[in-house]
Amino acid sequence: MKNLFASLSLGRTPDLRLNLSVAIGSTVIRQVLASGLYFIAMWITTRQLGPHQNGVLATALLLPQSLYAFLNFGLGPSHVYHLSSGAGNLRRMRAANWILALSLWIAVVIVISISSETTIAKYLPGIAKSAALYASVLFPLMLLAAWSSSLIQGNRDYQVYNKTLLIQPFVFCAAVIALYAADAVSVLAVMSCYILSQGSLWLLSEAKIRRFGASAASKTYNFAGAIKYGLRAHISNVVTFLNYRIALYLVSYMLGAAVTGKYAVSIQLAEVLWLISSAAATIVFPESAAHSRAPAELHKMIRRIARTVFQVTLAGACVAAALAPFAIPWIFGAAYQGSVVPFLILLPGIVVWSYMSVMANSLAGMGYQKINIQGALICLAINVAGCVVAIPRMGANGAALASTLAFSTTALFTVICYRKIMAEKLAAASEKTKR
Repeated sequence: MKNLFASLSLGRTPDLRLNLSVAIGSTVIRQVLASGLYFIAMWITTRQLGPHQNGVLATALLLPQSLYAFLNFGLGPSHVYHLSSGAGNLRRMRAANWILALSLWIAVVIVISISSETTIAKYLPGIAKSAALYASVLFPLMLLAAWSSSLIQGNRDYQVYNKTLLIQPFVFCAAVIALYAADAVSVLAVMSCYILSQGSLWLLSEAKIRRFGASAASKTYNFAGAIKYGLRAHISNVVTFLNYRIALYLVSYMLGAAVTGKYAVSIQLAEVLWLISSAAATIVFPESAAHSRAPAELHKMIRRIARTVFQVTLAGACVAAALAPFAIPWIFGAAYQGSVVPFLILLPGIVVWSYMSVMANSLAGMGYQKINIQGALICLAINVAGCVVAIPRMGANGAALASTLAFSTTALFTVICYRKIMAEKLAAASEKTKR
């Protein structure tokens, strides 16, 4: 995989510190290994639970996933931005991580505890109050794992970052395999695997951070400024999360657990194609923050990466489209035949979103989160309106169509804005050079 990216000549970062082909290539390797481990675990859980119970699991996971999306305050991106741009204090950042995660979890537990079974069932169909409380345990661990690992990413130590992140899918897959061997696969047992894996990532990240904490502790760090940046990133991330999951929730709300279980498989498989763009984003965000004052070199780097990401993702989507009608029911069972068409409909949106995500992360690294917020809101409006209209008429296929239309429109908006902003920065840099 590293040789593949080297042949695509991605070049080096503007400061010549990193070989982009190696950095992104090694990140892709981590993503591929993680996806392989997740695939094994998903294959076991989907076949053992069946469509209905898999839908219950997907609905239960929406609780911690939604809480994480709404209440992480953008602290992870803020950590990355401030460390990579030259300002940061790891000791204070870690303390903020622990205090916020514990405080938020306590608040969530109180709210769930005073809520009735009827209220829980209304917003999480098919989920008991006790299951919701147990699922909430995953929430603070997701926060701590993400915030702690972001400190490694912000330090621009991608080798350590990639190795650290592998612990989560490895532990999750190993735990699911152990459940399968013991014939003990259930919704709550799989939830325990998620909890164990996120806890492992957090603890390993903490161990890695302590090794380079002393050198970064002396750097200036304004917590208020960090929160301000984080909240802007948070708004964008919240709306983006809704775009990723609103269709699944509306399918669950309108069509029931069995259809949700099938559609969840479509989404999970389609999102595998974001491996390349996700790997690129891991590098593009901190590197854009580090080199925002060198627009010409940064623009060349972003164009090379975006073009390569689009080409590789498109090729993967074509292969996936050819194999899906046969592979999905063969791998997951005939009961998941209904996952095929939604998966195929999602592919065009996945491809164009992958191209856009490179530029969106570059905009965030340069401090232009406003564009990403606007794009995410456009995407959400189209997604919700499309789902409300299409799901009653087309079922899960309608949800997939609405998502693809929303992703494509947002990609066009973001790319246009990126090019306009970069043209202005290049013109300003050119004028400054003439003086």
